[in-house]
Amino acid sequence: MKRLMMAGLLLVLVAGCDERGDQVEVGLGKEVADYEPVETDVVNTHGDVQNLNRFEEFYDNVKNGVEDRVRIVSYTEEGDPILHDLAFDGTLIHSVRDSRRDTYGNGENVEMTCKKIEHVEDGTMANNMFNLSDCNKNDVDVSVLWY
Repeated sequence: MKRLMMAGLLLVLVAGCDERGDQVEVGLGKEVADYEPVETDVVNTHGDVQNLNRFEEFYDNVKNGVEDRVRIVSYTEEGDPILHDLAFDGTLIHSVRDSRRDTYGNGENVEMTCKKIEHVEDGTMANNMFNLSDCNKNDVDVSVLWY
């Protein structure tokens, strides 16, 4: 009887401590914490880019073969952050796009490796676009930053 009461008490405590106010629920019951950008992030809010100089530094480092990494946080129209981590190892760009916080997106991490990043001026979406190219995956979003 004591074990049953202890199990019930434990269940009540665990259920009562479940605070979901600062987390987003994504597929199969997995949760991911909300994201607040840090000062080193490049933040794109519908083409208004903060910390653009940091991205330009990353772009120059890739062109010059210097190892570097950057995180780009792009916000959807609904205000959900999509995180895009780029790490250049001196040869390849390792890309991880995390859309798990996007309420209307597919909620996944897409990883790929690319050889180049290209700057397109006067693109169809914006005056300045940066896209990954020569990647090991097809049919994925290769855009990195636009403004």
